Amino acid sequence: SSGINAEYGGTLTQYVKIDYTEKIGADGAVSCEADNILQLLSDITPGGFTTDYVEFMGALEKNKKFHPPGTLVESYTKKGKTFDVYYSTFEDEKFREFHNRLQVFILWYIDAASYIDDEDPCWNLYTLYERVTTGGETTYRSMGFLTAYSFYNYPCRTRQRISQVLVLPPYQGSGHGARILSTMYNHVSADPGIYDITVEDPSENFTRLRNFVDTVKCSKLTSFSPDKLKLGFTQVMAEEARTKYKITAIQSRKMYEILRLRATDPANQEEYKAYRLDVKKRLNGAFQKEKKAMARQRERLTEEELKALDATKTPEQQHEFLDRSFLELETEYRKVIERVAAFIEF
Repeated sequence: SSGINAEYGGTLTQYVKIDYTEKIGADGAVSCEADNILQLLSDITPGGFTTDYVEFMGALEKNKKFHPPGTLVESYTKKGKTFDVYYSTFEDEKFREFHNRLQVFILWYIDAASYIDDEDPCWNLYTLYERVTTGGETTYRSMGFLTAYSFYNYPCRTRQRISQVLVLPPYQGSGHGARILSTMYNHVSADPGIYDITVEDPSENFTRLRNFVDTVKCSKLTSFSPDKLKLGFTQVMAEEARTKYKITAIQSRKMYEILRLRATDPANQEEYKAYRLDVKKRLNGAFQKEKKAMARQRERLTEEELKALDATKTPEQQHEFLDRSFLELETEYRKVIERVAAFIEF
């Protein structure tokens, strides 16, 4: 059969085999030449690979002596298996070499992803492994990673911006993404020099993951207790979430809305109405702010953007927009609440 087969060892030593039944241009019948697949792969694989299976099997034997580079920051068990999270920076040469092999996975599994600069000391990386002990011998299986960049935050602190999070397909759907994100929160929260944690251009899937983790975190805070949630969002909530878990003010407001919905009795019409109006008030404030900003830039807007702006001019259209936005939010919030209800513990 035809195809490109890539195999990886525990240290992510890569073996590549290309199978094909015929090669275009080999018989001179057409003028074009076949792509040099191995060269193309080599161009995007800084960690290199081998096409020699015997060499690859020899590397697998060496994998048995592999120990993850960096500092162990958390270990946990799931269904009788043990998992470790290590923290590293590119100042660790052993980790930089390992990362050269690890980073290729973002090209396979993250749309529009690109490699990060391994000469930049501001990168912080968390790598996840399954630790397997058999016959007194321990080996490690690479499972995924999280990268975050340190930015300056006035006057004398930094903020962390999450850039990439990837759990490899064999380990997806088992809560490991939430676990590595929670571990990063716990590790960063211990540093008073870090102000908060932001996210770079999050996907919908990551947004759901982040909302779940942040909801679990905030549910443990005193200021987010059910009795206080019904009194409305406060600066105390925002500050406790930021101080304890480095959650941003905007994100803590969202966690308040999710947890207040969970604490709202659906059979109590007054409670639900108060909740709905509170969320709509926030949505309307953001809507009005965006509308004013767009109005100031009418000359720069495209025809489609002008239509979108003009479509929400009347009070009736505005109410319809708010109703639709609220229902969409409520649907997403209830998905988070359902996942939190089934959650045991980080």
